[in-house]
Amino acid sequence: MSRTCIKFCGLNKIDDLVYADSLDIDLLGLIFTSKSPRFVNEERLKEIASLKITKPLVGVFMDQPVEYVNEIMNVRSLDYLQFHGSESYEYCKSFSTPFIKTIHVGSEQIVVDQSLIKNASMTLFDTQICDQKGGTGTRFDWSKLINEQALQDIIKTSKYLVAGGLNLENINDLLVTYKPKGLDVSSGLEYDTGKKDHEKMERFVNIVRTNDS
Repeated sequence: MSRTCIKFCGLNKIDDLVYADSLDIDLLGLIFTSKSPRFVNEERLKEIASLKITKPLVGVFMDQPVEYVNEIMNVRSLDYLQFHGSESYEYCKSFSTPFIKTIHVGSEQIVVDQSLIKNASMTLFDTQICDQKGGTGTRFDWSKLINEQALQDIIKTSKYLVAGGLNLENINDLLVTYKPKGLDVSSGLEYDTGKKDHEKMERFVNIVRTNDS
């Protein structure tokens, strides 16, 4: 039985984080870029730091100063750093923490920094619409997972997560047709921006794990 990696992202409410931690998932994502409506500020992070969380925590950053990332890590250590912008390999490796690097999938040809991909713990494919990188709640053209050579090269050699517009209505199609190694979902599990629907969270996990078996 192959196990699909599941990451729930955009968790900024304590009860949502605790509930997600109780489910059969693999990664919990906290967003530390203030542009996001799911932004975790320092006060909330201190609350999170006091919790006994069992799942690995992923901190999501986007073109932010090294000092800021280190400040966050000093409040609560993170198991992975996810870099969602145009960060260089030198920047990503400077923290000596496993990292996930986002590849933005839009209408343009995808250009990949091989040194980043080779050294990342995982790669994340997310939707880009014009200048908006991620957080769109919109899926990219999943056929690119098969037809885009740059993505195929990563899929064949690396761990990866598919993000962007995943929800209960379309996840089965993604699983059956494209068999992704991993999934990253945020807004598709919400009843309001930044507020997770616990029933949807559980149903999403059940769909994925049923497909795994």
